[in-house]
Amino acid sequence: MKKVVLLTLVLVSSLSCNQIKEEKRVLVKGEDKEVLVINTPKARCYKCQGIIEGVLNKTEGVSQSILNLNTKEVSIVYSPETTSPEVLNATVEKLTEQIPCK
Repeated sequence: MKKVVLLTLVLVSSLSCNQIKEEKRVLVKGEDKEVLVINTPKARCYKCQGIIEGVLNKTEGVSQSILNLNTKEVSIVYSPETTSPEVLNATVEKLTEQIPCK
């Protein structure tokens, strides 16, 4: 009985991380902004997307971030006067340790 319950939980959790719709959001980049694209292969579900985008969008110097779960890339619009690609890469690396899909 325990094996059946465990198997069901594993199946449900794996299915929830694989049903991703096509991404239609668009980045808006101003004249004084730059765009950084970072590969995020561990991000597989909307919870991962919410965690990564939520923190990035609150990061000083970041005006927008979009994690495309189909391409496994997060695109970040940022001000190079306020933050740097190194800081943003480190932030995304930390966040990928916290996401549920590992």
